[in-house]
Amino acid sequence: MNLLIVGVGLIGGSFSLSLKGKKNLHFASFDQNRESADKAQELGIVEKTFSDITNGVEWADVVVLAIPVKAIKTMLPEVLDLLKPDQFVVDFGSTKASICKSVNEHPKRAQYIAAHPIAGTEHSGPAAAFAALYQGKNLILCDTEKSDSMKLETFESLAKEAGFYITKMDADEHDRHLAYISHLSHITSYALSNTVLKKEEDGEVILDLAGSGFESTVRLAKSSPSMWSSIFMENKEMVLKGIGAYKRELEKLEKLIEAEDERAINKYLEEGRSIRKILS
Repeated sequence: MNLLIVGVGLIGGSFSLSLKGKKNLHFASFDQNRESADKAQELGIVEKTFSDITNGVEWADVVVLAIPVKAIKTMLPEVLDLLKPDQFVVDFGSTKASICKSVNEHPKRAQYIAAHPIAGTEHSGPAAAFAALYQGKNLILCDTEKSDSMKLETFESLAKEAGFYITKMDADEHDRHLAYISHLSHITSYALSNTVLKKEEDGEVILDLAGSGFESTVRLAKSSPSMWSSIFMENKEMVLKGIGAYKRELEKLEKLIEAEDERAINKYLEEGRSIRKILS
């Protein structure tokens, strides 16, 4: 089986590495960034690189789009147009509703699978990819009733080989959940990072005084800005609802601190601390 990875960074590159040596699989890339494409081949993530998407799709049995959401929406219809009946395409975008809606009326819709790997790090590029990224991680598949059942079964088998367990849900439901659980986490991390950088201009002071709590909270601000700005725009409605809810919680805590109501502050913090029961 031939897999064409479009975008061989952390997500696409790790998918390739997680399946290396399993079954009879061959990997190639298409990446408009020539440096990234060459690096992926140098690191053994892929065996070959295509400079023309048409040639790459013709070679492939499966096409995996691991690029920013905005780029997926542009490329997905083009790839579907090129597919022969036995081929299919999967996207790994972090939002799903707008992508799914963009091809719902496409005559080859059944040859498309909407997927979101719930995994990642703050690093990007081919050098950030590693084989164990998806071990024990959740892969969300959306609107699966619109995908060909045999092609879906083939992809689920590949995903399980890569280390995933699988959850299925509606695309709109996915975007609602992820806005709060994932997208809002990145927004707060970027906002805190910008707040500190504007108030603490001395980088050495930040480095010397910042503890592990600060470091873990702003870790996500190291993530790719181009990827996350695209996600925020594509899931704008739910992201704005999440920001509004978060602002209301901040204002509630702000008022408790202004009132010097230590008992109420403690109660508020205990309520938030109860998330440990879920995360543990």
